[in-house]
Amino acid sequence: MACFFPFRCRARAQVLPCQESAFRVTLEAELKDPGTDWPLSQGWGLVVSSDEALRELVIVNIQESTSVKHWNLEHPECPIEVGQAILEVNGKTERNEMLEAPELWGKTAWKDGKVLIQMLIDVQLTPRQRSFFNLAIRRYDVVDEFLEATKVAHNVCMVEPCTICQEALDGSSDVVRLSCGHHFHKCCAQKRFFSQKNFRCPCCNNLLGGWN
Repeated sequence: MACFFPFRCRARAQVLPCQESAFRVTLEAELKDPGTDWPLSQGWGLVVSSDEALRELVIVNIQESTSVKHWNLEHPECPIEVGQAILEVNGKTERNEMLEAPELWGKTAWKDGKVLIQMLIDVQLTPRQRSFFNLAIRRYDVVDEFLEATKVAHNVCMVEPCTICQEALDGSSDVVRLSCGHHFHKCCAQKRFFSQKNFRCPCCNNLLGGWN
């Protein structure tokens, strides 16, 4: 449920002790302009999902993320991958608190110009988590197929910004043009639609479709 482009900031990762099938991750990114909010398009790359039956967040997709890429290169013994469960985000263990944690989406910057996220990740899904993960993957594929059909040419630049992340449509990522005429980063729209039963334009609220 997130959208990510190549970073303009420097990122580094730090490993914490692993426990059984779970391991702790600390990702840190330094902002180019300290004191400003970290744009959504420069988050951690994690598309996560959950429902009321789960206390954990399940990683459904990992979009382009420098921090996660660096982590996986530096720590091949415990990589961050699709199909893992996030048990904790910056000390928060309740599902809603983790989903709403601004750190998960990179929306909050520290006063010293750094964004930090600490996660406890479990590589072994329970049967309930596995069942939910399979459902979430199918849902993600439906959204991706819908948006792929609305994608415009790659490297297209637009005058107006993406109203979801407020970043420029500068050709650094795929852009979609919805039937109502509004343009967004594909990955921003993907995150938005993935969390909704019906696909509605974030600008005009026009109903575009949905999934069952």
